[in-house]
Amino acid sequence: MLSELWDKAAKVTQAAYESKALLSYQASVETVTEAGLTFYIRTLENLGEKQSPTFTKTDQNSLEASVKRNPFLEHDSELFVTNIGPNHKCLLNKYNVLDQHLLLVTQQFELQISVLHQQDFNALHECLSAAPALAFYNGGKTAGASQQHKHIQLIKAPDSINQLVGLNPQLEMLNDEVPRELETLPFKHAALALPAGLFDPNKSEDEAKDAAIQLKHLYDRLRMTLGLDCFTDSEHSEQLPAYNLLLTQKWMLVVPRSSESYAGISLNALAFSGSILVKNKDQAEEVKKAGISKILQSVSL
Repeated sequence: MLSELWDKAAKVTQAAYESKALLSYQASVETVTEAGLTFYIRTLENLGEKQSPTFTKTDQNSLEASVKRNPFLEHDSELFVTNIGPNHKCLLNKYNVLDQHLLLVTQQFELQISVLHQQDFNALHECLSAAPALAFYNGGKTAGASQQHKHIQLIKAPDSINQLVGLNPQLEMLNDEVPRELETLPFKHAALALPAGLFDPNKSEDEAKDAAIQLKHLYDRLRMTLGLDCFTDSEHSEQLPAYNLLLTQKWMLVVPRSSESYAGISLNALAFSGSILVKNKDQAEEVKKAGISKILQSVSL
């Protein structure tokens, strides 16, 4: 299955384009350098084609309402790629800006603000073992989530991952599994290097299981370093304060969040990889004028 995931995703993508089940944004890309850091500003060119799902305060407080309007619980069959283990499925991101963008979704409804469990990391490990990719998680509305159903996102890495992750050179300087804050990054975070060979596709079933357990342990270590402790809500769901999780095959990064947007510009986990998505040229100019480092600092805790 590992070697077939992205090949199958490519075939489903082509069919979904042809049937118009998959809608893509076109975006121009501008590279901006600040204090030795590389950022990409992606400006949408066909925004009017998207009918974005809403995420209201009422929805956030109503589990029943969330399930009724949930596009992941009864997914569009034309966007389905494959099942990942017993608890997850891979879907195409219906409205994608970047190519080869998958959603790793729980089969049963779980809140997007709930803590990631071992089964989530079992599935995530399987996906990241298929090919180098950027995986990211928007933990709650304040962290940029637009759907309440738990889902991790994956974007397959190009030949040079720096083309996707502008801050990758800084993050690849991590060299051990000790959580730390990099002085070069302008926002609150904790990060660590992942062990070499953690995503080796030739691992036995038991070795892959152990690697996924280790991945979960490192996630727990990062969130505890930042004081992101679980609490239980009225629905008896284990939740966390808002945060973003990002990882590749080489590193893991957690960013606590205080705000979802800056001057009306929404920022999800991709912003902390160095990729800023804006709706128009006016927003692009606003971002450059304010300074991307300042913006990221303002929305982290």
